[in-house]
Amino acid sequence: MTRPLPAIIRRTLKRDDAFPVRAESLGFAFHTPDGREYWTRDACYGLTPEAVAAMEAAARELSGMIDAAVASIVTRGNFDAFGFTPRLAALIEASHRRGEPSLYGRFDFRLGTDGTVKLYEFNAETPAALLEAATVQLAWFEETEPGPSTRPGVDQWNGIDDALVARWPRMDLPSLIHFAAEGGREDEVAQVAYLMATARAAGHGAEFLAVDDISWRDGGGFVTPDGTPLAACFKLYPWDWLDIEEGGRLLPLGRTRWIEPARRMLHASKAILVTLWEMFPRHPLLLPASLDRAAIDGPAIGKPALGLEGYGMRVEGTGADESTEIAEGLPPSPTIWQQWAPLPGHATPQGTAYPVMGVWMIGDEPAGLGIREGDDRVTTFEDRFVPHVIL
Repeated sequence: MTRPLPAIIRRTLKRDDAFPVRAESLGFAFHTPDGREYWTRDACYGLTPEAVAAMEAAARELSGMIDAAVASIVTRGNFDAFGFTPRLAALIEASHRRGEPSLYGRFDFRLGTDGTVKLYEFNAETPAALLEAATVQLAWFEETEPGPSTRPGVDQWNGIDDALVARWPRMDLPSLIHFAAEGGREDEVAQVAYLMATARAAGHGAEFLAVDDISWRDGGGFVTPDGTPLAACFKLYPWDWLDIEEGGRLLPLGRTRWIEPARRMLHASKAILVTLWEMFPRHPLLLPASLDRAAIDGPAIGKPALGLEGYGMRVEGTGADESTEIAEGLPPSPTIWQQWAPLPGHATPQGTAYPVMGVWMIGDEPAGLGIREGDDRVTTFEDRFVPHVIL
């Protein structure tokens, strides 16, 4: 009797140092930041079709559940658990009432080798690693000679690029869209440049500006350095960061259509995990979550409600408690406790790797997968991107 394949397996490949250099033509110049190999050159993850189908179904179901949770929170009008200022809460409520459309988001899933899926969190405002997932790993799949030691598998779950191009016309935006990011962040500028290309492919004009170059003109709202009004602006910059800056007080006065809209702050906050567990207790896709550490039996991980990039996490009750760096200058927010369900480890020549599944949502539809792995069980900004195949 043949044993079934595990849902996911890490495959060691012949090392390929040439591909990351070729991928620079796609805007992927940050493959080796400070000498650290961000793009994995000697491995990929293989998934069964059943595992891909399970994650796709989970993303669809969770998207609807989160929408229901958000609607309940806005109806109650209680944002205490989220750490929002009154100004942000008002912006969220107004954006929700208008039903402003969303471009994208990324679920972070735990995928067990038995095919079970659990939600860690939903990155719904400024999700990272889009360029790598949408175009770089697809180019790797298409350019690499197939074979057990070079590129196994028959396919890749990756319709992200086509889905983005198709999504822009449904956003009801003006013909010109500005795109903003921190000018000193090479990876973020590259992601924004990629999104600009998808908008142009959909027929929009697209212009870049650094976040610091956005200013205010009385009677004209937010403008570019040359005075052009920001009618629509994609910003790879969190709302809560904008809120604490000098110009934060002007946010309610502007007429700019921001992408992602303010309502997505609720989707993105770790506090939504608590509401999900209250509304859908014991749901098989969820892990118990609470504001009260004592309400979580056994080991738990504490997450800042407004945290990002793995900062400020702490694990308790495992016998070897651990924590990640706390980022300086970020707005404080409540700690959300979630039952500890560690990532399954996969053997590597160097030790053990822990992969998190990043399922990309374009609008309300799952469109593809990006996998990041690290040497520790809590995923951080410094972990590696690993391409995947369907076996």
